[in-house]
Amino acid sequence: MRQEGFIKSVSGEFCEVIIHRKTACGDNCASCGACRMKFQQVTAKNPVGAESGDYVAIEMDSKKVLFSAFLVYILPILVFFISFFAVQKISSSNLVVIGVSVVLTAMAWGFATVFDRRHKADFVPIVTEIEQKA
Repeated sequence: MRQEGFIKSVSGEFCEVIIHRKTACGDNCASCGACRMKFQQVTAKNPVGAESGDYVAIEMDSKKVLFSAFLVYILPILVFFISFFAVQKISSSNLVVIGVSVVLTAMAWGFATVFDRRHKADFVPIVTEIEQKA
């Protein structure tokens, strides 16, 4: 995944990059008003030595982005539905079925949170090139 932005600040081997957020509606925010944040600040590794004010390209492995999205969005939904239908076969009480499903879904979110904290360094974007010097 490749994004472009400008460097707000540099601190050691890392930098703060302001990127323009991509929207699903085609960046015509005036038509729907749903977009609240047009820009996003991310921390990226800076091996190319870019300086504050430079326009840069940052990249992150697409597999990592998709895996993160899977952990945060898809896994909890899968856990909820699989546990819901599995427990429904075992128990006739709707309260038990929903309770177990909610608890297991919360555990899946907890797993995603723990995984994120332990592997945060693996999911840092990298500045790959300086497109325009400040």
